[in-house]
Amino acid sequence: MRIAVSAFVFAAGGTLVAAPAAVAAADTAPPVLAGITVSPDAVSVAGLDLVPVTVTAYLTDETGVEKASDMGGGNMPFVALKRVAGGTASTQYAELSLTSGTPQDGRWTATIQVPSTWNGQWEISKLVAVDAAFNRLDIDPPETPDNTLDVTGTHLPAVTMRFVPDPLVGDGPLTVEGRFYYEDTGEGIPNQPIFFGHDNLCVEYSAEPNGTTNADGTFSKVYPKGDGYLQCVGILRPSNVDFTPAFIVVASRHPRVKPVVTATASRTTVVTGTKVTFTGTVKPTSGVNVELQQLHGSTWRKVGSTFLDDRGGFTFDVTPKAVGTHRYRAIVPNDEPELVGVSETVVLRVTAPGAGGQPGAGAGGSDGGLPITGPAVGPMVGGAAALLLAGAGLMLIGRRRRVLARG
Repeated sequence: MRIAVSAFVFAAGGTLVAAPAAVAAADTAPPVLAGITVSPDAVSVAGLDLVPVTVTAYLTDETGVEKASDMGGGNMPFVALKRVAGGTASTQYAELSLTSGTPQDGRWTATIQVPSTWNGQWEISKLVAVDAAFNRLDIDPPETPDNTLDVTGTHLPAVTMRFVPDPLVGDGPLTVEGRFYYEDTGEGIPNQPIFFGHDNLCVEYSAEPNGTTNADGTFSKVYPKGDGYLQCVGILRPSNVDFTPAFIVVASRHPRVKPVVTATASRTTVVTGTKVTFTGTVKPTSGVNVELQQLHGSTWRKVGSTFLDDRGGFTFDVTPKAVGTHRYRAIVPNDEPELVGVSETVVLRVTAPGAGGQPGAGAGGSDGGLPITGPAVGPMVGGAAALLLAGAGLMLIGRRRRVLARG
């Protein structure tokens, strides 16, 4: 039996839909880029101003170019602009929409609000498009005067950001603070709407300002419970990618965190071969793994490692085989010594089976009583029986004598 297989495409909104098998079979060629332009190709921008620049891609295809979700994120068709001179390396993306013509023969455009912080020379380094049969075009367009952009930025805004405390110990309050200012004058940017982001909010979803700078350009935001996830703060601009924020200027980094680690043992006095369970917690819980270590001489050696559960807890099982005093600790490693999280040392006393006061030490050992000592139980039982019989005989003799005396 032969089964016809349809091609699949992600329609706008991320819905997976099947392309008709007949269409997929008829069209095996990806879209064709007939031309691409940037207009204007040179702009001057100052301060917090924005200047619109339009990117236009002329695309043709037999079955038609589709507006579809890309497996790597974002929507197709899209272009990437890369800074090639005049500043630090950067790549910015813009999704294209059909603005004239048809999906089979049309112009796809994006209008980008260019900030002064784009100062330098840019070129279109990538174009990705897909058609109704899911044939994919993914190219680096040839560099021409039509697809480059020169930006002259002046009076550039900048931002500083720091964390208090640094490092953060545990998951206590964390303050993000800093200042927005102009690079050329050092003057603060006052009363400016800004965006504070945490973790994936820095790179995903649409964003709106949720803070404002002070009169001197400074800012401060307190997170009651700190963690090691990404933090960012910036001045927003209109984004050309759905569900992704875009910035005129932004600062972002991870706080330095020294975890607080606890560890306890299910038992601290056992005989050899007894399982002991170590449990504990780590705060904060942001994506760390924890090790159990045992002290050998003056060196701590790794016993095992595990990831935290959803509540920041961990469990280790050990079965000590050697008699003596054993010392264990839980640790969250880090390349920076000052950020290593270490629990208090847990002391475990291990004895041999049969030792006084220990489980398995005899009838008295399991409940903490003294062990039984003296002769074996068998001879003791026999001796007791003989004594009982002798006593019974004496009683009979005494009773008979009393009867005879009466007669």
